[in-house]
Amino acid sequence: MNWYGYAGNNPVVWVDPTGLVLRIVGDQRSVFAASRYLRQDPQMNNIIDDLKNSPFVYTIITNNNFDDLYDPSTRTISWDPHAALQTTSGGLQSPALGLAHEMGHAAVSDELLLLLTWVPMLFFENLEEARVILLIEDVAALTLGESLRCGHGGTPYWVPSPTSR
Repeated sequence: MNWYGYAGNNPVVWVDPTGLVLRIVGDQRSVFAASRYLRQDPQMNNIIDDLKNSPFVYTIITNNNFDDLYDPSTRTISWDPHAALQTTSGGLQSPALGLAHEMGHAAVSDELLLLLTWVPMLFFENLEEARVILLIEDVAALTLGESLRCGHGGTPYWVPSPTSR
């Protein structure tokens, strides 16, 4: 058994002494690869650290069904590490940026998340989606050289790795 496996073979960066802060169920390598990629953006680096250092337990569950979402009732992110996104304007985004999007939902207080979810917003479904897309996802996309989204829509498609487009 490899005792460093829980930390993506990088225990200096991925330390969780209690084992209770950030739990990964499924494809750990893909989560670590996406996180390393996302940490190139300063804001995403802070969001990842905030989730890891939170007093709450967050779980990332990988899947293979193009299903990315955040469930605030269980603090669970569901993420497909092979689901890239073609934006409504024809741009391409990596699955890692999808993880950044869901982490953006997780990194806000439950009260604010609920409030923003109830405010409708044209092209974005609601104000929470607009907040995450415009203030988190698009900022990371610019840093990482990926396409921006101008709405909540898009078409998922399969790619071989979390950082592929």
